[in-house]
Amino acid sequence: MNVSKSPLRRVSALAAGSLIGLAGVAVFATPAFAHHSTIAGDANCVDGNWVVDWTVNAIGDGRSPNQTATFTTVDLFPAKTSLDNPKLVVNGEPVPAGVPLTAKQVVPGDAKEASLSVVAKWNDPSYFDGKVATGNVFFKGECEETEKPPTDEPSTPTDEPSTPSEEPSTPSEEPSTPSEDPSVPAENPSTPPLEIPEDVPAEPILEMDCDTISIGVDNTNNSTPFTIEYETSKGEKRTLVVKPGESKSEKFSATEGFSVKVTFTVEFKGTKYSSSTEVPWTEPAEGCDDGEGGGLPVTGAAAGGVAAGAAGLLAIGGALFFAARRRKVKFTA
Repeated sequence: MNVSKSPLRRVSALAAGSLIGLAGVAVFATPAFAHHSTIAGDANCVDGNWVVDWTVNAIGDGRSPNQTATFTTVDLFPAKTSLDNPKLVVNGEPVPAGVPLTAKQVVPGDAKEASLSVVAKWNDPSYFDGKVATGNVFFKGECEETEKPPTDEPSTPTDEPSTPSEEPSTPSEEPSTPSEDPSVPAENPSTPPLEIPEDVPAEPILEMDCDTISIGVDNTNNSTPFTIEYETSKGEKRTLVVKPGESKSEKFSATEGFSVKVTFTVEFKGTKYSSSTEVPWTEPAEGCDDGEGGGLPVTGAAAGGVAAGAAGLLAIGGALFFAARRRKVKFTA
């Protein structure tokens, strides 16, 4: 039997030829399937516009480690929109194969879809990817601009009017130096007059006993506060604010030679006034036999002597605020 001419040999030859042909097709067809571009996109509504995040990947066949591609076509929809990646432009910078590029496209909020199409050209002259790769994104719903709160909100009125501070600003420790002649105004027009007018509806308080002195003001009938500053001969300083409707005083321990420098400040009929005087402690006319303070007010004939002493005391420091209100001075023994 001649095997070379048998049907079995002929079948084997046909099978081998088919395999060779298929292998050749696979070799020549591989580049067509290996070189391609992929595009994916995702959209978000931002301040009334759709912002599409695109990812473009030019994929080579892997036969060369240095494969690069440039894009000969980059088309966007809607028209007159752009990408923020300078590499995703026509004939731009070569892009390494397989390295994804990302870019943003801003689309008006009333658009219904967006698309990106590219064609890649490879640095391998034997291959040109002429196929168009396209990505589409369809928008869901409408993209409206979020209302922003006004930057300058009107201040919310408080339920109650602002409460004035209990104490006005404390005057400087050292009152402004008055001019030598009280009738001559100081050169600085902001310096208040020296003498408090007699029609201010307030009364000074001055009380002395064997070892204390109290100085203040009865402001129950006045509509503006009094500020009283004290500086004793021992260097102690105090400040007292007497509000409208109040009557207050400060008490100091006193011995022979003790005195208090007092400055009264008040605003009356729109003008600020200030008066100062030095008030020395004076032992009551009846004396202090037991060396203790307090006791009952002096009455009868003894009271006349006390009053006379008080009148002399009020003249000290000039005819200032105390001099205009003598009836409030009281001595106790």
